[in-house]
Amino acid sequence: MGGEETYRNIVKAIYEKHTANIILNGEKLKAIPLKSGTRPGCPLSPLLFNIVLEILATTIRQTKEIKCIQMGREEVKLSLYADDMIPYIENPKDSTQKLLELINEFRKAAGYKTNIQKSVTFLYNNNETLENEYKNTIAFKIKPPKIKYLGINLTKEVKDLYAEN
Repeated sequence: MGGEETYRNIVKAIYEKHTANIILNGEKLKAIPLKSGTRPGCPLSPLLFNIVLEILATTIRQTKEIKCIQMGREEVKLSLYADDMIPYIENPKDSTQKLLELINEFRKAAGYKTNIQKSVTFLYNNNETLENEYKNTIAFKIKPPKIKYLGINLTKEVKDLYAEN
């Protein structure tokens, strides 16, 4: 019973009154209480976050109004890595609005936040007119012909991947 109580006390210490300390010019400032988000150093926090995020991912995958892309024989709607989500949308003009509605519903229920200023769109098309139309209708910034993700430069053309990395 003593081991179980010790474990319970460790979990309590991680989650009760969680704070962050900042040291500025060698001086420790007043602790800041943390209310949400993944907790640094906590092995359970990212796992719990990903379990909850999977609910959103499943909902997105099952929503027919969000059109996905075809990769070979498989339809791909999104990828998850840590706290990043990459939706693969065939028609961003129509699908982005529904995607944002689902994220907003999830945000209300789970306290999840999406930073629209950090969210970007990487368009795989060579139609400048269509790209300009997307700039006016979707909420995300449109990135240039390449984007860096997880240390890899992604390019519009597969043939350019090797040269860019």
